[in-house]
Amino acid sequence: MKTWGEIEGGGGATGIAEAAALPARDGVTGLAPFRLLGLLAVVASTVGAVATLGPLLGIHPSPPTLELLALGALAVHLAPERAFEVTALTGLLALAATNRPYALYHAALVGLLFLARNGTWALAGLLALLAIWLPKHLFASHYHHPAVYDWINEPSLVLALFVTASWWRTRRDGRLPAAATTASPLAWGLMYLFPGHALNPMVFSPGDVFRARRFDVRGIGGGLLLVAVKAAVHTALGRFFAQASYAGLDLPRMATLTRAELWEVVSINYLDLVVTLSGTSDVAILLARLYGWPMASPFRYALLAWNPVELWRRWGIYNRKLLLTLVYFPLGGRERHRTRNVLATFLASALLLHTGWFGSRYWTVGLGGWRDQTVYFLVQGLLVCGCLLYRDLRDARDAGPDRRRSVDHTLRWSWSRAAGTVATQGASALAHVIILAHALPFAARFDLIARCLALR
Repeated sequence: MKTWGEIEGGGGATGIAEAAALPARDGVTGLAPFRLLGLLAVVASTVGAVATLGPLLGIHPSPPTLELLALGALAVHLAPERAFEVTALTGLLALAATNRPYALYHAALVGLLFLARNGTWALAGLLALLAIWLPKHLFASHYHHPAVYDWINEPSLVLALFVTASWWRTRRDGRLPAAATTASPLAWGLMYLFPGHALNPMVFSPGDVFRARRFDVRGIGGGLLLVAVKAAVHTALGRFFAQASYAGLDLPRMATLTRAELWEVVSINYLDLVVTLSGTSDVAILLARLYGWPMASPFRYALLAWNPVELWRRWGIYNRKLLLTLVYFPLGGRERHRTRNVLATFLASALLLHTGWFGSRYWTVGLGGWRDQTVYFLVQGLLVCGCLLYRDLRDARDAGPDRRRSVDHTLRWSWSRAAGTVATQGASALAHVIILAHALPFAARFDLIARCLALR
């Protein structure tokens, strides 16, 4: 089974998880009273943390949604033999508590996708009609009647598109978990109906979902700590560095800032982006763990990455897994035309996941959406390709052309690693100017980058 490690020439992160049978391996079955009290404490503290910390990161769950999340978590661990169905039903009810009309539409869409799950053209036709054409048509045809289209939930449409694409590709490659092929309709729909999707939809692959479960209190505690720390950092940045926001950076102000002050703006906004993106993702992962799915955090110490390749191994691992499955490996991985495949994968990330067209109600996306994301991901892809080329030249010099040096992915201290981390994070922060500094004209963003690098 190929993984992102093929891009690096090393072992890399685990790709699509190995499947396990549907029956849960739940540590709280046969609950004694004191264990039930422990379960209640874990559920209450986790859902309470989501209620308290979520708003600090921009997630605002309603009280009915929170109540459903808590009740569903209790039900899952009290009836682990129906964990998949209970979790999917809770996810649907949580979505309904947020947006009832869309929840009904989403349930119907998932049901139709289940019926067409073993086809190719049927799946493509359903998605093209119900997840792309219909939402855009309703908006374009009834622009002056918002009630016709305001119920559409765009993040959930994106989820439907890319979860289905992941399912199709995994099935085509013959890597579907056995449990996925025998799951009931409701259990199969769990890919689209995780409880956390009502707050922050994430693209989990079939291998992520159809796996052995366990009640991992330590993993839940670690997730709580991550969310708390990131919420605190985001709040502190907003309170103490508000003047460094890109929102207040225009051409006259940029002209008055020194190089050090420009670097402060670039660094603070980059740090806040990483903290916010990873924090909101960790909320969804925390809820998955609460329900018994041992999901890994999507951002694995990305700010400590010491080269561009390592940065993208640690950044958004679920989106990366999707792009590997749909783009990189089908093109040949590192076996042929590696540079082309890497660049194509980064550009596909811009087109598919970040321009905002897929799942949107709009037929067209502004120039800024296409241009900014395309240029940004092209720059990041070129940095990765440069790192890979340097690694190839180093390996050819030190180990010979027929031997590939093993790649060390562990976090460890060294002066060279520290220097690499500073350079990598600085380059990534500058690249993010392209997509974050919206208040500046496009050309002025590159002027800002040039000034930070003392090129102007």
